[in-house]
Amino acid sequence: MNLFRGPGPLDQRRLDDLIRRSNAERYPAITDFVDDGHRRIGAALRSVAPPDATVQRFLDELRLMEDYVGTSYRVSQITSSGLAALQSPLRRHFADRGAQCAFVLPGDAAAWAAHAAEARLREGAYRLFSIFDESVPQKNLSTAHCAGQVAVPPATPLRLKTLRIVAGEGSRGPGKARVIAHFALADQACGAPCDLYSGTPH
Repeated sequence: MNLFRGPGPLDQRRLDDLIRRSNAERYPAITDFVDDGHRRIGAALRSVAPPDATVQRFLDELRLMEDYVGTSYRVSQITSSGLAALQSPLRRHFADRGAQCAFVLPGDAAAWAAHAAEARLREGAYRLFSIFDESVPQKNLSTAHCAGQVAVPPATPLRLKTLRIVAGEGSRGPGKARVIAHFALADQACGAPCDLYSGTPH
């Protein structure tokens, strides 16, 4: 991706290597997801409805993707109850039933979020900047069209390592604060996680 100034030489080599090692372009459900199908797939997975043929094909193909091991970055939205769960000392384990799109370069994550259909914050929502460390399972979805894209598979258990809230324009209210959360892989034995965006128990 080259929505800002573009990656430097080292980052460009990383992106080229990800594309070279990716098998995403061989699978139509994955390329559809990367090109613009992520919203529909994500909404279907988060609805907890039985997967239709399109969603099931995506899930089947996602398992065939090459692994990505490293740090990645995602920009999304959470509700006020989701933020409260992240801030609670009793809530340290989270999951998202959807496939979380992320990028190996933080600038690409910000650019993708700014150009997405959901770029405008929903009422009462907060902007969530997620950082997934190398322990979090991720799949390499890089293509020539969208280099550096990876995905955290649905329902991956996440452990919150650190949380930072950066207030903007002198306010910590919805739309004014950025929530920065650093996640690692959680142990499945830790029990049922909370939904990452709403804070409700799974």
